[in-house]
Amino acid sequence: MMELLIGHSLSAKTIERLTHHVGQELQARNETSNWEQEVVVVSCDGGRIRTRAAHSGPGVHEAAWRETKNASFERMCAPEVAKTDPCESLPDTFRRVAHVAKIAETEAFSGISSDGDRDIAPAYAGPERILRTCVATMADSENFGVQMSREAERRHFHEARRRVFIGDGLAWNWSIWRTHFATFTPILDFIHAIQYVYTAAEAWESDGPSRWQRYQELAEAIWQGRVDDVIEALRLELVTRGWTDEKDTSDTDPRRALIDAKRYLTNNRTRMDYARYRREGLPITSSPMESLIKQINHRVKGTEMFWLQPEGAEAILQIRAASLSEDGRLADYLRRRPGHAFVRRSRLALAS
Repeated sequence: MMELLIGHSLSAKTIERLTHHVGQELQARNETSNWEQEVVVVSCDGGRIRTRAAHSGPGVHEAAWRETKNASFERMCAPEVAKTDPCESLPDTFRRVAHVAKIAETEAFSGISSDGDRDIAPAYAGPERILRTCVATMADSENFGVQMSREAERRHFHEARRRVFIGDGLAWNWSIWRTHFATFTPILDFIHAIQYVYTAAEAWESDGPSRWQRYQELAEAIWQGRVDDVIEALRLELVTRGWTDEKDTSDTDPRRALIDAKRYLTNNRTRMDYARYRREGLPITSSPMESLIKQINHRVKGTEMFWLQPEGAEAILQIRAASLSEDGRLADYLRRRPGHAFVRRSRLALAS
């Protein structure tokens, strides 16, 4: 057939040898999923993109910010399940006031001594990424959940023994988890919990050193999985300050940060058993998801970037997500695309 089509031929022995080699490579590729030593991680988050009206002539018409939906699917190499917590103490990362204030997006507490001379607590390494793919879209959360489910099925994530769904407190994140990933261990991003306890400590105490001490006590308890203790401490403090009902509290109430922290931790308490997650070698932050958002934004957000709504915005998100996926799916699709990879397809081809 090769000689007939292209004027070249291979010996039967060469074809046999190539078949043997390629077959072994495919077998190895299919057997590399050692689910006993790995963890699969699904995470999602919203982003922002600027759009403009389509079919409105030159210039930007009906400019608006729109929410994007983004998800990461990571296959990771995880340590074996441990009997004890490999990182029991709050790491140094969360004991530096300037760094924590940056996480909380607020000012650092005043009057705090330098952290440079203090003993450094080791950080929790967590699992290491093997391969990541991602999806991004302008669709609503319901349709996005379906897309996420398809990607997880395509990568056989449900076959893994250790499965994780990690996210922040957004309601649609956990709606997708309940609908499509209920067998995955749900984990609240630890960094988002830190934001709430830092602002709560600021409202709790009256001076910088006292606030920093309070924050460290709360953060240490959450790190060790003692979330109920923190919730109870917040409740008692609010009762002492005359709080009875969140509905009767205005947004300008000085107790607002305490109330918000109590509500946030209460709503997510079943997703904050961080000591157990570390023993099982699971991730406890959504930092890779935050990084993915930045990588997507690097292409879709910029000065004078307004994407046509909805076709142009959806198109660039699909291409950007495919290009950031580490399985070569964009290059593979362009190789297989009917007609030339970089030429407009005919109406007949599009219809098919």
